[in-house]
Amino acid sequence: MALKDEILAVANFSVHLRSLWRHYQILFEDGELRRNLLHRVAPTFFDDLNQILIEQLILQICRLTDPAVTMKRTNLSLDYVLGEADFGLPVQRARAQTLRDSIEAFRTKIIPARNRLIGHLDRDAVMAGVPLGGANEADWIQFWEDLDQFLNLIHTRYVDPSVTFHLNNVGMISDADSLVEALKESTYFHLALAESAITLPLAEIASRSEFRDA
Repeated sequence: MALKDEILAVANFSVHLRSLWRHYQILFEDGELRRNLLHRVAPTFFDDLNQILIEQLILQICRLTDPAVTMKRTNLSLDYVLGEADFGLPVQRARAQTLRDSIEAFRTKIIPARNRLIGHLDRDAVMAGVPLGGANEADWIQFWEDLDQFLNLIHTRYVDPSVTFHLNNVGMISDADSLVEALKESTYFHLALAESAITLPLAEIASRSEFRDA
């Protein structure tokens, strides 16, 4: 299998990972008013979704940053790519290694959560009730910047030198904002229903919706 195809697979996986991050950002990192909206509409669902997205992000980042080989099986990870790639100029390889080391530093902060609470249900960790895998906002920003630059480096070298691949600039990877808009519109409808003069006309309009029985 050509390394080019493997690098494309890593890039596509990273785009999916970035998509999860954007879902999370749009829904849960846009301020208190946004969180209040979600809590008012479906508190249990969005609390669960928050946890699911966080766990998926941590799990998938750890998969992407796993060693090249574990239990005699090759992982399509950043370390694998770094080990297989010929970066041409020593300065390019040194740059890739620096980015990998910075990504690894981020991994060390989140790996306890993967190992003890997500990948396994460690008794001591569960009963202690102490959050694991904490990384601050600056850590996350640095991780995405490092991954963006690492992927751009190997994409330019092996996939298409004429195309600048920037993970953080990939568009249309989340439509969570459409969900937020729909939820906001539902609150407008409920406010309108409270106005007695238009309650019946609005109810009639709602009854004609194609999604009434969805």
